Amino acid sequence: MKGNTWNNIVKPIVVLGAICLVASAALAAVNEVTAPIIKAQEEAAANEAYFAVLPEADGFEAVTDYQTSNIQAVMKATNGAGWAIQAYGKGFGGDVPVIVGFDANGTIVGIQFLANSETSGYGQKLVDGSEDGINFTQQFIGMSEAPEVGANIDAISGATVSSKAAASAVTSAMNCFNEVALGQAAVVDEGPVTLSPEEVRAMLAPNATSMTQIDTPEGLTEAWQGDDGSYVLYAEDKGWEYATSPMTIAVGFDANGVITGVWVDASTQTAGIGDVAAGEDYLSQYTGIANEAGLDGVDTVAGSTQSTVGVKKAVRKCVQANALLNPNAGTGETVASDAASVPADSSASSASTTSEAASVPADSAASSASTTSEAASAPAASASSAS
Repeated sequence: MKGNTWNNIVKPIVVLGAICLVASAALAAVNEVTAPIIKAQEEAAANEAYFAVLPEADGFEAVTDYQTSNIQAVMKATNGAGWAIQAYGKGFGGDVPVIVGFDANGTIVGIQFLANSETSGYGQKLVDGSEDGINFTQQFIGMSEAPEVGANIDAISGATVSSKAAASAVTSAMNCFNEVALGQAAVVDEGPVTLSPEEVRAMLAPNATSMTQIDTPEGLTEAWQGDDGSYVLYAEDKGWEYATSPMTIAVGFDANGVITGVWVDASTQTAGIGDVAAGEDYLSQYTGIANEAGLDGVDTVAGSTQSTVGVKKAVRKCVQANALLNPNAGTGETVASDAASVPADSSASSASTTSEAASVPADSAASSASTTSEAASAPAASASSAS
């Protein structure tokens, strides 16, 4: 019996464990050997690109004393011919890197976009050698002012977001040149302006002097009641179908059940596209709506269909929940304040929501509408915004 246990159970485990150890050691050894080689190859490719964008240079020295955002490398020509600066912008598939060559006066004399993860046939035209990509890139030569798609730069057809990311990368390189070569102040991206959960609720329930967390209605993620009879309700929706996590949406209601404002954390949506759903222009449509029927008049945003429909679906959940919490919602009759009703766990009283809301049917067929040619197929990242 003991022999069977060894042969059938213990021995296979020992053998598999030994194989795993040997394989792991082999992989570690291979990585130890190949990592320096790969790094050297990457550095050689970068050096080649520096000379490609600034052929008048006889060599380069790295400059590290800079603060401008979105910069990966700053190289100064040793003979004073100019600068080669590597920067990046945020596109659909991630970073869109570029190396820009500047003469001593700050005029672009060479430019080379590097490998990126943009959509094949669209953003990939920046690097695939296509005529569209070459024509787009050549527009930057001779520029000394920040490029702007639609103003002094034409976008690649069907790749507006990638084109804007490319222009943003070049702008960052220009900003860095102004800092390191001309002594101008660094342009630092401080990131999105964010509000604390308390600030969000204070914004959405401006007449309440205190708020109490209450039991969360089904389909929502969090609920608060103000001492003036107002409510701030939270829900979630994924919005863009490829988003890795849902948007968080907070809706404020006054004592009459009228929407006082909507706040959205759209950081999971596509920058420049999906995060429009967190912008004031879109969210302001909700203010003043008193019932679910009023949501039919809220227009989605072209190019941000999935994200704006997602916000609308979440707002609808909150409107439905508010109608149950406040029987007089939408009637114009103010209900008495009862902030102490159905108190929730006090330990969560200041927490913002991260849990996933249960989905409920909402909205029209627009929820499956596609966005622009790139907006339907790329990763997202955006800043949270408040109405």
